[in-house]
Amino acid sequence: MNLNGVRQMAALLLRFRNGPELVRCLRAGRPCDELVLWDGTRLAHPPNRAGLLEAVQEIWLQRDYTGGFYRPADGDVIVDAGANIGLFSILMARQNRRCRVVALEPFAENFNFLQANVAAAAVENVTCCETALGASVGKGRMQALGGRSLDHVLQAEAPRSNGGETNPAGDIPVVPLSGLFDLAHAPQIDFLKVDIEGSERDVFAAATPEALGRIQRIAMEYHDNLVPGTLELLCRVFGPTHDVAVHPSSMAGCGMLHARRRDVES
Repeated sequence: MNLNGVRQMAALLLRFRNGPELVRCLRAGRPCDELVLWDGTRLAHPPNRAGLLEAVQEIWLQRDYTGGFYRPADGDVIVDAGANIGLFSILMARQNRRCRVVALEPFAENFNFLQANVAAAAVENVTCCETALGASVGKGRMQALGGRSLDHVLQAEAPRSNGGETNPAGDIPVVPLSGLFDLAHAPQIDFLKVDIEGSERDVFAAATPEALGRIQRIAMEYHDNLVPGTLELLCRVFGPTHDVAVHPSSMAGCGMLHARRRDVES
């Protein structure tokens, strides 16, 4: 095993009460169903689905979204778009109990675990919404692309105007970037985390300068591998208002993008 693998195992042993079980799962390449924190908090994950260890590594251990870029302050409003089972939302809410987190997760299975984990973590400053971030107001459905809990994409549906059923089973609400402020009940978003598996291109292609100007910091996983041209569009859209830093990952076409509004101190 390489040095990074050894470091990951050590971090799991240090951060989690069930670290030994997590290390065994990592070494065997099998899914993990639960995290147990040292205070006894149990955070559950859909059984027999991969994705938990990858999310822990990215969000809690490496701090890819926030490390050196953001720490929640009193009164901050945070939106977690693509909240999955709640690891990022819970991390932010526990770092500062006086910030507010709005967690958006449109995939029903993940949303159920998100709600349960927020309750288990006793973070009263997190609001859970079974909602997707998209290009415009409407309805959509989530499509699974693989066996991981992380691999779901939004399939937008055309608006219905014939007076028929507007919310059949499986449909979820979709809001554009400009709709996040009403959802969060805030005129400004201090931090927006985005991990929406390729939908980020449509979201930000449709975003208005006015909406972008009301978001102080954005941390986003971009997916050129799913939607070619995404990174170029994001850099162009953010250019007038935000300073952008791009951090490619080891997987071709993927990485992290950090954007900070120019009037916000680093």
